[in-house]
Amino acid sequence: MKSIARLSRAIPTASFRGSISSRYFHPNLRARGASFADPPTIGVNQTLPSRRESTPPALSLLAFPALLRSYLITAASSSSLVIAPSLRLLSLLAHSTSPWLQHNPILYLLLKKTFYKQFCGGETSSEVQKTTAGLKKVGFRGVILASAKEIVLEKGTAIEAEKPDEANDIESWKRDVLETVRLVGRDGFAALKYLRPFVETCLRITDTKLPQATTEICEYAKSQGVRLLFDAEQHVVQNGIDQWTLHFQRKYNKDGLALVYGTYQAYLRSSPATLAKHLDIAQRDGYTLGVKLVRGAYMSSDPRHLFWATKEETDEAYDGIAESLMRKQWNKVLRPAEEASSQPHIFPAADLVLASHNPDSVQKAMSIRQEQCRAGESGIRLAYGQLMGMADEVGCGLIMSGRRSAHGTEKATTERPQAYKYVVWGTVQECLKYLVRRAEENRDALGRARQERIALGRELRRRLLGA
Repeated sequence: MKSIARLSRAIPTASFRGSISSRYFHPNLRARGASFADPPTIGVNQTLPSRRESTPPALSLLAFPALLRSYLITAASSSSLVIAPSLRLLSLLAHSTSPWLQHNPILYLLLKKTFYKQFCGGETSSEVQKTTAGLKKVGFRGVILASAKEIVLEKGTAIEAEKPDEANDIESWKRDVLETVRLVGRDGFAALKYLRPFVETCLRITDTKLPQATTEICEYAKSQGVRLLFDAEQHVVQNGIDQWTLHFQRKYNKDGLALVYGTYQAYLRSSPATLAKHLDIAQRDGYTLGVKLVRGAYMSSDPRHLFWATKEETDEAYDGIAESLMRKQWNKVLRPAEEASSQPHIFPAADLVLASHNPDSVQKAMSIRQEQCRAGESGIRLAYGQLMGMADEVGCGLIMSGRRSAHGTEKATTERPQAYKYVVWGTVQECLKYLVRRAEENRDALGRARQERIALGRELRRRLLGA
């Protein structure tokens, strides 16, 4: 008991006022620009309506080992003295070709049980399925599953011509995505990461290999009840990817439901106009636009002039786009396309994945949904997403809100939020490369992880003291 008391005294007790910022996108813009999930002033669990005194804290949903691991990793990442050397070490391990580092069983076990277990879903199908089952047991609707294999183009990188091994690359990519879809399970999402063959040929929809592979993926996803998120990429290829995404949305987003979703980055000045144009195209061609809304991910590799000048402008763009889609009304952020070919007074059909770690954005979306429920209005199909291992108070807060709506007096006027975790799977080394990229994108956010550490420490102390 003395040891428990000493540990509990070491855990901070300050009240929680925020949540770690992290990537769906790009939180290193706190001072200069935009972020996916910058630390706000209020946590979701504090602001969700009708919270009762008897309602347990949101983080009470986490198993004790996960809570303790999250606290220790967040405590390390919130230290400016620890984060820089840790990132250098992770980068060294991720990109090393040394057999000693790659096949060291002690190092492998250490990484697998710490960073990998915190942020990644597994190396094998059985491990991924176990992770998914664990998240569903907590209360998440399911997962947004993605392979850790990805590429990053440096600034100014050109798109090269067709490679001699392109056919083999595409076949390998297809198998990887099909396996990801299989592992997701019904009513989940699979994220398509654009590897070299995809990026290099995304402008050529008439190419015979890649469209066929993507069509096979879409058909299989449709048969499995899995939705596909076509991820955003760097600016040098994004226009081509947008056209590619619209091509498959036009084919598969029929009957009022979206199977294929495109990704829109709110930190780009052009995003509201781009989305308005795509909504107009979808309405004209008679399909539902699938929208995954993020703040942004490529500050380190895209030209700075493409982004909003301040974080506040990015927040306004993100929340304004979300509100417009949810209310099915144009507003000052999301306006009808300048040369709309459809009827601007009729808002186009859209499904939305709100990818955010920001409690303020999540709370605003939930408030709109509750308002619509009270008024008896039908809302768009909406899902919330956060990265695995991050922003757990936001995700768990959504689950708690859903439980209150299902069992409490709020049942008639609220709905159960559909909360998902974005989970990456692959080998330890593949996932290390993914984690290094995420950490580099979120260097400033990790340095500001103090507030999440406080929230985790508060829940850890509550359990140790039996409060």
